[in-house]
Amino acid sequence: MKKKYMTKKNILSTSLIGSIMLFVLAFGAPHICAHDISCDIQLGNIIYTFSSFLPLFLFSLTTYFLREETFRSWVHFVYWWVPLSIFLTLITTESGGGGFGPQISWGKEDTAFVFSALFAVISLILIIVKSLKLKAK
Repeated sequence: MKKKYMTKKNILSTSLIGSIMLFVLAFGAPHICAHDISCDIQLGNIIYTFSSFLPLFLFSLTTYFLREETFRSWVHFVYWWVPLSIFLTLITTESGGGGFGPQISWGKEDTAFVFSALFAVISLILIIVKSLKLKAK
């Protein structure tokens, strides 16, 4: 029998731990780096990486009380979305711009924010649609 690692309880606890780490790092940053620029940059990269955990926690808390089918549909989305958003946040440059034409500044903060917002919107739509389909049965 194959063990299920992606259970409601495991995802909820993992996302809670990641969210707690996000807040500890974000609010402890001034004390950790003591105004060292290179430390601030590295810590910022870590904070942006953990920014995916807060919406993940909120939606795992929501799906914890829903039917198993709705949870499984959402988990299949999470399987590829969270690693993709973390990867794209990590490879984004610190500041955008350059070249000819209008200068668009797009950095790690923007990437993390956009992917977290998209995650929230898509998750909400997925949960609502799946719940309505199951209710109609």
